[in-house]
Amino acid sequence: MARKNEAEELLRQGSYPSEIAAHMGVSVKTVIQYLCTRVGEGSIRLSDLYFSWPPEKREVLQRASRGKYPDDHLLSSNGLCREELELFASLRGRRVFSGDLYEYISEAEIAVHSLVRTILESKFGTEETGWWRKGIPRNIRVECVSRREDEDEPCKEPYAYTTLIDLSTIISENWSLFQGVVPKQYSASRKQLQVDFRRLNQIRNAVMHPIKELTWSENDFELVRKMATQFKAERTG
Repeated sequence: MARKNEAEELLRQGSYPSEIAAHMGVSVKTVIQYLCTRVGEGSIRLSDLYFSWPPEKREVLQRASRGKYPDDHLLSSNGLCREELELFASLRGRRVFSGDLYEYISEAEIAVHSLVRTILESKFGTEETGWWRKGIPRNIRVECVSRREDEDEPCKEPYAYTTLIDLSTIISENWSLFQGVVPKQYSASRKQLQVDFRRLNQIRNAVMHPIKELTWSENDFELVRKMATQFKAERTG
């Protein structure tokens, strides 16, 4: 395995640059170069680097940069270094997060959309009289058809017009089918699934309609990132 790929794999396993450097026996600067190369190659995102530090480490990095000069003692006493602080500072721009957040929202929406249809088809069949009529509530079907009629260049199927809230409702109304396939934190709590889907939809609106100046936070980003990753895994698993 190439060393840059090894650094990426350790990042995906939950390590941040200093930990990766210690594991690989190289400098943090070298690890950062490896990871930035993988970003350039499209294998990971800049936000993946940012969130590789757990919340408590990100707090230390923020504190270390508040003075006139970086607090090297605070960094070293928490297993961090100046190179990480410089990388962290460069990643804090909203532009970095907005682009990645858009991609994660798109991935989450596509993954849930695909998973819902797959499960319904496996239960009720692939014909319109099966999964579409038996698995999807009538009010949602009617609304999807209406949305399609309002389009100048409509998609082939009305199912393409389901919203995240629609998908959440479909899952809830067919809970016996989905309880065993949704991510684990939701299988034990349908209510939590509904709460997170509502928040995901709100974040989607904030990102897709920037002119409205709606806000989102790092916690929101982590929620979207987690949901995208988990639902993609369920869809392909």
